[in-house]
Amino acid sequence: MTEAAEYRKMRGMSYAPFLAAAYLLWPVMGLLGGQGYAPLLVLAAIPALFITRLGTKPAMYLLAAMAFVVWAILSEIWSPASRGFASGNLLEGDFAVRSAGLRVALTLAFSTILVAGALKIAQGRAQLSSRLTLGAFAVQGLLVFLSVLLGNEVLPLIYGDSPLRLGEGMQNIGRNANALALVLPVLVAYLMVRPTLAWKGLALFITLASVIAFASIEASAAMIGAVLMLAAFAIVRFFPCHGLRALFLAVAGYVAFAPFLIGGLIYALAKAGISLPGSFQSRAWSWEVVIGKIQQAPLFGHGIEASKTWRETYADHPDWLALLPDFWAQYPVVPGHPHNMALQIWGETGAVGAAFAALTIGLIGWRLPPATELRGDIGYAIAGMLAVATCQFSFSYSVWNEAFWASLVLAVGSIILLARREREAL
Repeated sequence: MTEAAEYRKMRGMSYAPFLAAAYLLWPVMGLLGGQGYAPLLVLAAIPALFITRLGTKPAMYLLAAMAFVVWAILSEIWSPASRGFASGNLLEGDFAVRSAGLRVALTLAFSTILVAGALKIAQGRAQLSSRLTLGAFAVQGLLVFLSVLLGNEVLPLIYGDSPLRLGEGMQNIGRNANALALVLPVLVAYLMVRPTLAWKGLALFITLASVIAFASIEASAAMIGAVLMLAAFAIVRFFPCHGLRALFLAVAGYVAFAPFLIGGLIYALAKAGISLPGSFQSRAWSWEVVIGKIQQAPLFGHGIEASKTWRETYADHPDWLALLPDFWAQYPVVPGHPHNMALQIWGETGAVGAAFAALTIGLIGWRLPPATELRGDIGYAIAGMLAVATCQFSFSYSVWNEAFWASLVLAVGSIILLARREREAL
C-alpha cells in the first residue's frame, strides 16, 4: 500500500474510538486528583491531527479565546509573579513550562484540536464509543461513592498517618468529586429523556445521591453545581428557544461585571449583618481584598498570577480576625489565588482580559443552536455542564489551572461524542 493510500485510509477512520479510549482513563485520572487530565487531553487530541481534516477558518469564539490568552501572556511583562517562560533542559529531563500563560496557551491549542476533531465525527459513528464513555463516567461515580463510604479506612493505607498527607488525600477526593460533577449532566441528561418513568427515577436518584455524596465530603462547589444543574435543566425545559443562549450570556455578563456584582453582594450582606458559614465567609473576605486590588489597576490588571504575591494576612484586618481563632492571624486572606476565576481575571488581566473572556463565553452561546434544534439530552447536558463549570469557576480553581480546563474540554468532547450517536437504545 502506498503512502498516499495509507494516508487516505487513516483519514477515513473515525475519531470516536480514540476519544472513547481517552474517556476510559477518565476515572483513573480522577483517582490521581485530576492532575492527569491535562496529559490526557494531549493524548486524546493527537490522533485528531492524523485522522480528521481540521478546518482552517477559526470560529469567532476561538479568536476571542486566543486574544485572552495572548493578553494574559503579555501580562507576564508587568506581573510581580513572573518566573519566565520555561526552565530546565529537555534533554536532561528537568524541563518545565513555568509560564502560566504559556501552559494555558498549550491547553487551548490541544483543546481546539480535540473539539475540532470531535465535531468531524460522522453521525452514527459513535455508537459503541458513546457507550464506553458513559460507562467510564458511571465507574467514576461509583468510585466517588466508594471513597465517601470507605475513605476513612482506605486513606491511611494509601497516604499513611501524616495529617498533611491525609489532607492531600481528602483534597484528591474533592477534586475527583469536582470532575464527576462536570460529567454528571451528561449521565443525568442521557437518562432523564428516556420515555419511561423508571429511567427518569434513576436520573433523579443519581442526582440526589451525588448531592449527598458531595455534601458528605464537603465538596461544596460540586454540590452546589449539581443543584444549579437542575436549575439549568429547568430553564432549558421551560424556555427551549432562548434558554440555552440566555444561560451563556448570563455567565458572560457575570464575568464582565464580576467586581460590581460580587462587591455589591458583599456590601449587601454586610449591611444586613449576615455572616456566611465557614469557608464561604473566608472566600468573601478574600474577594473583598481582590476587589480592592482591582481598583488599583482596573484596566490592565496586576499581571498573570499576581494574586500569589498578595500576602495580606488576617492580622492586617483586625475586625475579621476578631471573629476567628487567634492562629488565623498568620494566614493570608488570599490563599494563593482568589478562588473565583472572574475576580482573578479582573485582578490579574484587568478590564481588557475580562472583556476578552466574557466575549468568548458570549460568542460560544451565540454560536450554539437553540435547544429545540438539539436532541433533548444534548441541550440539557450543555446547560447542566455550563452550570456546574460556572460554579467551580466561582469557588474552586485558579483561572490558570490547566488541569481544570483540560477536564472541562474533555467533558465537552463527551457531549459532542454523545450527539453523534443514534439513540435507538441505551
